Formats: sequence, structure tokens, C-alpha cells
Amino acid sequence: MRIPWRPVIWAALIVVPVVAAGIVLWLVTRDLSSYQARLTEQVRKVTGREITSRVKLSVKIGREPALVAEGVTLSNAPWASRPELARVRRLTMYLDPFSLLLGDAKVGKLLLEGADIAIERNEVGDSNLEMLPPPDGSGPHASENRSLRLRSNPAFPWISTIEVRDSTLTVSEGAGRPPVVLDIARGTFKSTAANQPLQIDASLGPPQATPLELTGTIGSFDGWLRGLPGNIDVQGAYGAGRVAIKGSIGTKGTALQISSEGPDVGVFGPYVRLPVPSGGPYVLNAKVGTQRNGLKVEVPSLKIGASELSGEALFRADRSGTPIASVNIDAAKIDLGGLRVAPAAAAGTGTPPPQRRFLPSSQLQASWLGRGTISVSARFGEVTGLSGRIANGSLSLSSSEKRFALRGAASVGGGSVGFDLVYDPTGRAGQTTLTATASKVAMDDLGALLGLDLGLKDAVGDLDLRLRGGGRNAGGALSSASGVIEFGVGKGVWPADGLVGFPAESMRLLNAGDNGAAFNCLAGRFEVGGGIANLRRLVFDTSRATWIGGGYVSLRNEAWEFIIVPEARDGPGAQLAFPFRIKGGTGRQPAGALEPGLGKLLIGGGAVPSLVGTFNQIARQPKVNACVAMAPRIDGMRPGLRAQLPSPAGDRERPSRRAQGKPPPPPRRQAE
Repeated sequence: MRIPWRPVIWAALIVVPVVAAGIVLWLVTRDLSSYQARLTEQVRKVTGREITSRVKLSVKIGREPALVAEGVTLSNAPWASRPELARVRRLTMYLDPFSLLLGDAKVGKLLLEGADIAIERNEVGDSNLEMLPPPDGSGPHASENRSLRLRSNPAFPWISTIEVRDSTLTVSEGAGRPPVVLDIARGTFKSTAANQPLQIDASLGPPQATPLELTGTIGSFDGWLRGLPGNIDVQGAYGAGRVAIKGSIGTKGTALQISSEGPDVGVFGPYVRLPVPSGGPYVLNAKVGTQRNGLKVEVPSLKIGASELSGEALFRADRSGTPIASVNIDAAKIDLGGLRVAPAAAAGTGTPPPQRRFLPSSQLQASWLGRGTISVSARFGEVTGLSGRIANGSLSLSSSEKRFALRGAASVGGGSVGFDLVYDPTGRAGQTTLTATASKVAMDDLGALLGLDLGLKDAVGDLDLRLRGGGRNAGGALSSASGVIEFGVGKGVWPADGLVGFPAESMRLLNAGDNGAAFNCLAGRFEVGGGIANLRRLVFDTSRATWIGGGYVSLRNEAWEFIIVPEARDGPGAQLAFPFRIKGGTGRQPAGALEPGLGKLLIGGGAVPSLVGTFNQIARQPKVNACVAMAPRIDGMRPGLRAQLPSPAGDRERPSRRAQGKPPPPPRRQAE
């Protein structure tokens, strides 16, 4: 039988537009207020939460018809930090065309744009994701003639595909822990049912971090709500690096295998919220698993360029709920030359360069002390990248509610270095004690390890530091510090930028050039009190003169001032050997000026000992730093030196009446 195709085609051309126009007309004229009310009531029955929309539902006509809502919010738990669990700028529900033909509106895909979701836990461990139906959502209902049956909880129709764009997810695990923030540029989540595997294809990461492109399976939707996601098998890429995570998080515990490799390990910094240096290429293998009542992270192997290390960390809570962290690190080799600090943001046009500092720029805080118990133990066999080889090093940190202690020791070149930092929180401000020693250590290496700018190159010396101060941060402790700092340095070079402000005559006497000024030795002693480090005696020797002096360095605002008195070795140098005063500080340009009359104020009665002659006599002794040996004799050779040493304004030394055993004067009576 021959089919008359021409009439069929003409009928289709007439019927299809009519049907399409009818569907569009039906959608446009349909009252969605009842559907929106049903949706709101269904959400309330399932979750016990209220969902509201700033703009009423509207219909979007296109290839995929959809319902659109703007300004959507979902109410939060009563104890939460904010009233809304989720805020969505725009919500689009794409409708199934076949269900529309049957007169029903079934959602096939949900699109969230500009969502701001906050997940948090309270002090007892409850999550705001735990949603229960209201009390009237179940139970016997005599009016339905089913009084002997329990009405089952209502279920929200499952949506198999959920897309997220330009959204933010914030996860807070309780007080004392910083929240985790993830920016989700895009994400697609697919699953046939709430208890079936959830497929992910997303681009996400912390703010200002390289986004992580993830694909794979991340458990199930119901599992995440219950805190037991299930099987996880995802792969991803971030920049030129790759990562793979495989394992499970279930009733039997956590067992995850993590492997990653890439050109630069610094990309992990924003993810772990630590100042991770740049370096690479790297290869990482790690394991994450539960152990009794704690979570254990093992790193069997981590290679970053020429550096190799391994370690483990255990996180748990004691019976009172206080978090406890124990970390052990074992490094066979650390190559500092292959690790570098991430470059800072480029300064704008006209912005002055950062000022040189001689104290650490990072101010350590103790406000977190007592929130948990932390124990860190690190060992390393070799550290390369400095002028001297560092070997057999150890570092330990212990922090609890009552004490903080950081200790370290290592062999540096042909010498050794060690320090002991203890903080006792007892009292209103607490007490910090720092003890550090260095023997035959390169000064530039020591400055690099401590984060200080010592300004000495190609010099090896000794250091003995004992300080104590009160305060809950480094700035407060330094402002009230007291103690002693002694140093003795052998032959080296003072860089040219450290001689800014020296008078021209003194620069010629120093034989200073573009590379700085060479010295034979350097020694001094700081007596610290009230945050002021007074340099009571300073001795350094150069090829043409022997120099003495003193002054102060304010640990409060990094201001300093010194007087320096030279004694020349020859006649031409005597024409340049004038005492001078120099002052400066962080944010201030150093400035110096000659004070020819200052030398006469330092000399006492009788014969005047020669600085050069005394130094030459001491220098004949073998294996003796002549500057260190000569420094204690300065007060006897120049008895007027201490009286002329500068001190900060407002901190002039005045004899204390109580120190002399005298009571303070009675207060003056005001005139009647």
C-alpha cells in the first residue's frame, strides 16, 4: 500500500506549530502561584526549613522550558551564625517536556547561580545540614481513616542533575578553627537517586588559588548529608599539576590514597592555608585514614626538586573535646636553593620600595594558645643552599594550655647553633623567654635562618642571646624585653647599603667602595631593658683604624642612634679620624654628622691608652678574636664613653629611688 506522504507532511507542518503555540500559551497563561506554594510546603515538610523567593516564579521559554526564581533563600538551623543556610541569586528549574504534555511540571535539571552556602557545626557537633520534618509531618491521622498506620515522611522529588555556577561554599567546623572557603566557578553533579553514586565535574578552589578541575565519583548525596560520603574516586588537574584521590569514607572509617605531581608545590599553599614555598618539580604520595578516635595523615614520600622528606600527623580530641595534633617530620635532605618564597604582588607606580628591617617582619601571635594541644617533631639530615652546610638538625614544638616551647639545634658549617623559645601564659600578658647561641657560624646564614637582616657578609662569628619579655605577640614581648646580647665576629665585609649616612671622611678612613668596607673583627654587648637595647661597648677594627663606640636600638619602633670614635694607624688617617654620630631606623633615612669635640669628653685624667696599640698587642695572641678580648677594657681606656652614649628621648637613665633603698617622695598638696 502506497502512503500518501505529501498530505502527511502538510498535516505535520500545520499541526506541529499549532501544538507548540498551544504549549507556549499554556505555559505563559498558567498561574504558578499554586505550584510555588506547593513547592514551598513540600520543602517545609521534608526539611523543616522555610524557602522563600524575592521574585515570584516565572516561565522561561526556549529549547528547554524552565521555571526561574530570583533571590531564593533557605532558612538555617536555629543555633546557626546566620539566618540563611543558602542564598541563591538565581535558581532555574528546567522542566521535562514530556511531563508538560501530560499536564505536570517535573524538574529535570536544577541550575544554581551565585549561590552562597554556609555549612557549620555547633559546639556539640550538630551540623546545620541535619534537616528533620516538622512535628506534624508524621504520625497517625484519624481523619484519613488510617489511625493504626504511621504516615511515612514526605520525600522531595529527586533531581538527577544539579549545576552550580559562580558560587561560594563556606565550611566551619566550630570555634577556634578557621572556616574553609571554596569558590566554585562551575560544577555539575549527576546521580540517578539520592543513594546512588554522585558524579562530579567541577572547577573549584580557595580564593586567589589555582582552581582544581575535578571529575569522578564522590560518594552519594545522602552519604554527604549523614557525614559518610562512601566511595570516592576522583582525578583532577590544577594548572600543570595533577592529583588523584581514591578510597572511602564510611562506617568503618576513612581510607584515602592521594597522589599528586606537578611543576610547583607552592600551589598547595592556599589549600592547606600555610606559607608553602615555591619549588619543584614535586611528587607526593599520601594516605589519610582513621585510627581509633583520630585521623591520621601519612606522607611516605614527598620529593620537591632535590629535597626529600616524609612524615605523619595524627589529629584527635581528648575526653573534654580539646583538639590534639601530633606531627613528625623526617627529612633526609632539604635544598633551600630549590625553594623560594612566592613573589609578592607588584607594587603600583610611584609606590616606594619596602623599607629594610633588622627585626622579623612577621609578628607572631599567641592568641590561639590553649585552644588545642600541638606537638611537632622534625629531624633533617642535611640542608643545602646556604654558604655553609647544615646537618644533623632537629626542631621540636609543644603547645598546650599552660606552655608553649620551641627548640632547635643544628650543625652549621664548622660551627653550631641552637635556640630555646618558651612562652608561659600565666598572668595578664604572659612571659616569653628566648635563649639562643651560635658558635663559629656564618652571619649571613644565621640571619637567613632567623629571618633577620644582620647586614654582614662573608663573616663568621659567635652569638649569645638571652631575652625575656611580656606580651601575647612578638611586638609586645620586644617592647618590654630585658636581657643581654653579646656578639663577636671575625673577618668580613660590611655591605655598602649598611654604610648609608656615614660622613665622607669616615668612608675614606674605612676604605669603603662599591662592595662595602672590609673589617678585621667586630664585637659588642647589648644590655636590654624595657625594650631598649643599649650597646654599651662596640669595637671593630679595619685596615686603617680601630673604632669604638656605642648607642641604642629601640625594639619598640626600630629606631637607633650610635656614636663612633676612630683612632687612625697612620698620619694621613689621623686627618680623617673624627668622632661622628649617626641615627636612623625603619622608615627613616640614616643620617650622620662629625662631632670633632666628642673625643675629648671620653678621655679621663692621666695617660691616654692607645686603642691601636692595645688592639695590636692583643692580636698577637693565637686563636683569639682581638675585638672580643678588647671590648671589656673600653670602659677603663675611655672612661667618659658611657656618659656620652645616646639614649631614646623619654628613656634617659635616671637613678631609681627604690633601687637606692629610698622611699618615693610624698605627693604634693594642692593649694587650697
